[in-house]
Amino acid sequence: RGVKLPGCKSKKECDTYCEEPDNMKECITLAEEAGFLTGQELEDAKKMLSAIEKGVKPLPCRGKEECDSYCSEESNIDECITFATVAGFMSEEDAEMAKKTGGKGPGGCKGKEECDAYCESNQEACIEFAKEYGLISDEELQKMEEGNKKFAESLGNMPPEVKKCLEEKFGDLDNLKPGPESGEK
Repeated sequence: RGVKLPGCKSKKECDTYCEEPDNMKECITLAEEAGFLTGQELEDAKKMLSAIEKGVKPLPCRGKEECDSYCSEESNIDECITFATVAGFMSEEDAEMAKKTGGKGPGGCKGKEECDAYCESNQEACIEFAKEYGLISDEELQKMEEGNKKFAESLGNMPPEVKKCLEEKFGDLDNLKPGPESGEK
């Protein structure tokens, strides 16, 4: 669209030029003005630039897919967490949790959405994971265990019609635990 960057004449040359931290601000500004970067992509680019300007070394990857792959390697986790925190992609609290867990959740899940989905159907594994990494206090754990005990007692005291309905929805009630999925059903 007629956007010219000094030091490059082809897309490949411009990509190389814009990967240099000293050139990123200029490239992001021009890309924004030309409409190449908009919305979330522009916001993410500005966050990355902010981190680089604060002295954090940029990650040696391009694009979400490549960076997700790079950051999934155990040897790169600390570097990725530091960059994500300084850039504002991750809160300090999330960074501490990621450092404790090696960046992965129970069952190897990644990210809140994926881990929430995993924990809906693997509640026990998630509780064990939280215990192992100190992500749940003894008080919270005790409350959960008391809640499960009360839930089991109420299952034993329910009218036969309700029990039959629950068995139709869940099958065996011996292992049924309260949670978002069972609450919806």
